[in-house]
Amino acid sequence: MNKITFSKGIAALAVSAALSLSFAPAAHATFIVDTKIGEALLGNSGDATELANMETFANNSNLIQDLKITSPVAVANGPDGWYIDVAPTEPGYFLLKFGIGGTSATADTFFFQNIGELTKLVWDNSQVQNLTSGVGNLNIGRLSHYVTYDPKNPDTGVPEPATLALIGLGLAALGATRRRKQ
Repeated sequence: MNKITFSKGIAALAVSAALSLSFAPAAHATFIVDTKIGEALLGNSGDATELANMETFANNSNLIQDLKITSPVAVANGPDGWYIDVAPTEPGYFLLKFGIGGTSATADTFFFQNIGELTKLVWDNSQVQNLTSGVGNLNIGRLSHYVTYDPKNPDTGVPEPATLALIGLGLAALGATRRRKQ
């Protein structure tokens, strides 16, 4: 009878331990910080200026913008970092543009190569002159993501000339058919 009580006690302890582990808060994952490739003071620049700067810093003149978010929401990534979960469809580059009024920052636009966790855009405070230190200081005005345009890959978002020609021929045929009916 002593053995049965002992076995029941171990079973109860095992169940208790399993339950406490199942309700324990999950550990926060920390993602690999992406590589900063440059920074600039661009003010109220437009997409063309930002793309030109991105191409310079990335040393890649075949970039296209595939995503632009105004006032993106960032999530803490460890004690000094942040990430934005936008799930880019392919690796590339991104820029963060900040409002820097009232700070000592010398740049407002920071350029990165997305190399770590490809579904997240990750940076730490030191890479953006501590403009994201503390939840109340997240003044990200815009995030833009860029990918390399490859004319041999039609899935990059920019139509090939042959595709445009086919669409044009289809529209011309549709117009000719409508004229005949009238």
